[in-house]
Amino acid sequence: MEDYLSTTVSNLRSAYYSTLNLTIGNETSNLDSTVSSLVYSKFLHWQLSQLKCGICKKADKIGYKDHIFVPVLNGHREEYELKTEVVSCLNEYGISKEMLIFRNDYDLQELVTKTKTNVVLVDHHTLAIKDKFFAPYVTEIIDHRPIDKTEWAYRDDTRSTIETVGSCCTLVAQRIMDMSAVMAKKVEFFETHPLCTQLLHSTIILDTVNFSKEVKKGTPHDLEIVTFLEGIMKIENPEAERECKLTRLLEARTNVSRLTAAQLLKKDVKIVKEVYVPSFPILVEEFLSKPEALTAVSEALKSSGCSLALLLGMSLQNGLKRDAAICGSEHDKTAKLAKFLQDWSAPSLQLTSTDLQYPNTCYFNQLYLGASRKQYIPAVNAFLQNP
Repeated sequence: MEDYLSTTVSNLRSAYYSTLNLTIGNETSNLDSTVSSLVYSKFLHWQLSQLKCGICKKADKIGYKDHIFVPVLNGHREEYELKTEVVSCLNEYGISKEMLIFRNDYDLQELVTKTKTNVVLVDHHTLAIKDKFFAPYVTEIIDHRPIDKTEWAYRDDTRSTIETVGSCCTLVAQRIMDMSAVMAKKVEFFETHPLCTQLLHSTIILDTVNFSKEVKKGTPHDLEIVTFLEGIMKIENPEAERECKLTRLLEARTNVSRLTAAQLLKKDVKIVKEVYVPSFPILVEEFLSKPEALTAVSEALKSSGCSLALLLGMSLQNGLKRDAAICGSEHDKTAKLAKFLQDWSAPSLQLTSTDLQYPNTCYFNQLYLGASRKQYIPAVNAFLQNP
């Protein structure tokens, strides 16, 4: 992986390629998006090398420009340290910040117009406003969210793998298996790239919280892929290995005591039109107790051009707990979104009011523990269509 990334960065900087192939995750740049982008891009690079004939490989050695496969973290380089579980996981496997390519390292809108470009979207299929220019270049989509075609603007021949599972890495692994099987090499990539196999396994374990019955994010497909990867890795005690990985990654993700309120708002955020939706590895109640928390929310709304914030919190200490809060400068609009989410039934979020009071904020305990941000976003989109 280190050689692949360093060569990719060097070739990208020098424009030494014939075709640009970007694999880009969603704007949260969380572990699922990051690993999906890194591993799938590495696989596409490997697949091309396997398909080349001997003459083509000789041409490479004499300076023939070729495809370049670039994994892009869809966030800013200066915010990388906020992604505590990403930093911890990648460091564990020898991948440093300097090896990575971030959204703001290049003017991607200009870059895609300079040469033939293909874009693979992983861990999302609805483009943020700033990324709309990618649409004509998208050739493949791999995502684990419920499909939303309200803003589908891709070419008719765009290949899509969209299935509601716990982790996008599950679908990435399945896609690699399927494409490798066509070459009669179903397991070769996983066996010859153990780092990629480990990254996929670790991410699925974190995303499904090791198939927690409380969280209810793991699916049979996730378990099938985890079992397959464990067979490749020849793990003697899978249950112990899973628990060990989960403990390390959860500790890294929840190690946010040094982060300010403003930094926490940027750690894992999605913007849905005019709604700013950060997800915290702590309860919203704890976030709101931080100094200047609501001031930080106001500043985040202003800088992002949003009018509302939907704060989502989760804690696994002493059992799973979730809570939520809606903040905004306009009381009526804030109250309308709060009422809309309380009444939402697909699925019901089971939001209940508490005695806690915050200025310009509607705070709730969330009793349906299976609902994460993926379940909130369809409700937010529905609200925005008829505010």
